[in-house]
Amino acid sequence: MPKSYLFTIISLLASIVTYGNDYAVLARGSSLEPVDSKDINIEVKEEILTIRLTDETNVAKPYGENEGTFYNTKAYVDVDYTFYNHGEATDMLVAFVALFPSTNRFLDNIFDGSPYIHDFTVEVNGQSQPVTTSVPGLPKNYKQELLKVEYGHLIYEGKYIWEYLYTFPAKFVKGENKVHHTYSYDLCPSFNLWNLEYALSPASHWKGGKIGKFTLRVECPNTAKHFYVNCEDLQNVSPIFTKGVGKQRKSPRYSGNREISMRDAVAQWTMYEYSPKSRLDIYSVVLRYVDEYDTEDYPCGYSYDRTLGFRPSWGKLSGQPRLLRNMPYAHRGYVFKTKEMKKIFEKLWWYIPDSTYVPDMSDFTERELEFINGTYKEKKEE
Repeated sequence: MPKSYLFTIISLLASIVTYGNDYAVLARGSSLEPVDSKDINIEVKEEILTIRLTDETNVAKPYGENEGTFYNTKAYVDVDYTFYNHGEATDMLVAFVALFPSTNRFLDNIFDGSPYIHDFTVEVNGQSQPVTTSVPGLPKNYKQELLKVEYGHLIYEGKYIWEYLYTFPAKFVKGENKVHHTYSYDLCPSFNLWNLEYALSPASHWKGGKIGKFTLRVECPNTAKHFYVNCEDLQNVSPIFTKGVGKQRKSPRYSGNREISMRDAVAQWTMYEYSPKSRLDIYSVVLRYVDEYDTEDYPCGYSYDRTLGFRPSWGKLSGQPRLLRNMPYAHRGYVFKTKEMKKIFEKLWWYIPDSTYVPDMSDFTERELEFINGTYKEKKEE
């Protein structure tokens, strides 16, 4: 059975869309996997999963009247598959699966697809494919009054609604086939500033239950990111940095997590004959509730992030204006001259000095300029 990657791609044989209960979607994004695995004679020879982290943000609707304004951080997902069809050419209807949001805030235009996923595109053997969205278990003429959310799950007439389907036609020729799909993804704030969950295990449902060569690439072009990678399958695999500068270690705080700090870099993991069993979680070290985190590694209470969602008041920076003023410089590798700042930042594990860095005021965001100029004030809605 062919392998799938983190986001659930369901291969639906013929033109019938079905979904097996034993193929539970675990990701808050999506992945490719075959739904009816019977007689599937296609394997995944290679998968290259690229996740690009950015500083792009948009306002997230609050969960309740008493909640402040939060920001979704945007990531971009690009997945290249090389499938090998051991049988004759076959036509399939393939589905990309995305979990339904856990609140009722997005029930307008319900059949338009996940409100967190944008600009979904797919190519099969170089040909762009039309994509249609649907919600299994929810009729087109559903009655709004019968739709409700209980304990974070959508329910219609007593039945749970779990996912969206993004379906597209695919013809797998005999031999090698290329499938390429992309989308952007809003990383909704939770305990962390941002969090991306990705199901790896669906790949085991393709022929052979493994991926010949699996490559995970996490990029942060033109910025710096400090994050954890939590994946049981990757615990004993160290990334290499193929671009920019980066460092990694086993997290001293969270067992099984790998901590990564990198700037304008690419962290890459490669595994061969990989049989995926676990889920991949990538989440920021920046925490929303951090009073208890005041350690040697995090004397400010947490790390730093350039996005609008970063708030000094979550930690101890709001009471240390000089430290806050210097954070944007440290994030870019500035080598401090004063003993006080030098001592503080050299203690921070995420800090990566760059002796060639020359401050350029045009590189700082509007929010960072407020930090630097001492004019930042937390707005009431935040």
